[in-house]
Amino acid sequence: MRNVRIYFSKTGDAKYISHLDLMRCMMRAVSRAGVPIGYTEGFNPRPYMNFAMPLSLGIEGLREILDIRVEDGITDLEIKSSLEKVMPPDIRILEVKPPVQKASQVAFSKYKIEILQSDMADKSFNDAVLELVSRPELLVSKIGKQGKNKVVKYINLTEHIRDFKIWTSNDKTHVITLVLPSNPTFGINPSLLTDKIAEELGINPIFVHITRKALLDEKGDELE
Repeated sequence: MRNVRIYFSKTGDAKYISHLDLMRCMMRAVSRAGVPIGYTEGFNPRPYMNFAMPLSLGIEGLREILDIRVEDGITDLEIKSSLEKVMPPDIRILEVKPPVQKASQVAFSKYKIEILQSDMADKSFNDAVLELVSRPELLVSKIGKQGKNKVVKYINLTEHIRDFKIWTSNDKTHVITLVLPSNPTFGINPSLLTDKIAEELGINPIFVHITRKALLDEKGDELE
């Protein structure tokens, strides 16, 4: 048995597939493709599949990670070719190769946010957003867990935003790129920021489109 890392994209209508349904989808795809996947041990064996930091519903992913364990005798190229033939629309297999780092080493996610709005002039909007994320404190509420109970926690977004940039594209869409924490113990959904922007600036966006471009390690490099 050996470990294999599958890089895939999840775009278009597939962004509305929940993580649970994505797991089922990938299990069926692996089965239909005839990939000899390994199983966990114990009383209830199941296919060995591990997603690195699942995407939130409604967010596209350009380079998501799925780790599986396969039997010897099948090549990475054969796995990729077999899976490509059975994947549903909007989920694309990009690359298959041995993992270098553990999936648990994901520390951050790099996002692209596109906002179309007509409530403010382009420059005024960009300047206002920059002022917001430059504040010492920008509190948002986040649902967390305390034991078995759900609790509302408040976090300061500006403490966690890295590599923030904003500009206006040729089609008048505001484009934001940034890096946010995304690890097994703490993660921030970028929609917390977009909701806060709309609330603070008093705008009603025509659309908001969020894409995760890459999963990063502690150094800020793309996970391999």
